[in-house]
Amino acid sequence: MTALKLASRGLLAAALIAGLSGVARAADDIDRVSLEGTLGQERIGMTLLIKNGKTLSGGHYFYGRYLKDIPLRGKLQGETLRLSEAGGGEFQLRFKNNGGGDGQPLGFDNSVGLDGSWTLKAKTLPVALSIGDMAPAADGRWYQDVTEESDAAFEARVQGFQRAALAGQAQQASRYVHFPLRINHKGNSRQIADARQLQAEWSGIFTPAYLEQLQLAMAHDLFVRNGQAMLGSGVAWFDAKGAVALNLPD
Repeated sequence: MTALKLASRGLLAAALIAGLSGVARAADDIDRVSLEGTLGQERIGMTLLIKNGKTLSGGHYFYGRYLKDIPLRGKLQGETLRLSEAGGGEFQLRFKNNGGGDGQPLGFDNSVGLDGSWTLKAKTLPVALSIGDMAPAADGRWYQDVTEESDAAFEARVQGFQRAALAGQAQQASRYVHFPLRINHKGNSRQIADARQLQAEWSGIFTPAYLEQLQLAMAHDLFVRNGQAMLGSGVAWFDAKGAVALNLPD
């Protein structure tokens, strides 16, 4: 798990503690847990809805190549999670220890991820997932705190930026940017005023190292905070009109 991912998860945990201090959670409170990892050789993402930290109340997973939700149902039993999909595929997963050694039963709040297998008929593939963001599930659209447009339309904007950047299409990528664009690198921050400046400085921003991280980011079920959505582990942030900040690797 990257430092940015760990930091964002830590901020979320702190926010949850602060929000719940002195106030008992409702009996039907549901948390949304995001995971990502691999199924065989394929990269996948997964979103699960967990009631009271113990009961699975819904969820889905998706392949990084397709970004299409595959609904899941199943049960959380102790340290084991069993999930099934309509097409017959079944996950059997077990929580991984976070190294704390406190002797407490493992769960989403004290584990670094899940390992196990996915089986469909006679085919079995290994599965490895890291736990990312965990926050109270909100009613309504996923990106309702970011934009008034549909979730699909917003993600299409993010995906458009990602595709254009990876293809080196500076002019096309600029259409998905909300200028001024903030560039963060090695503790410093500067702004790109407009599309012309972005195109002029393209090679210094979209370096091979940055593009490698951008390639790995899955533009679906993005983490949302303060009215913006985060792509990957912070490779880019988006508001309702487009990319507003890029975080370049050191």
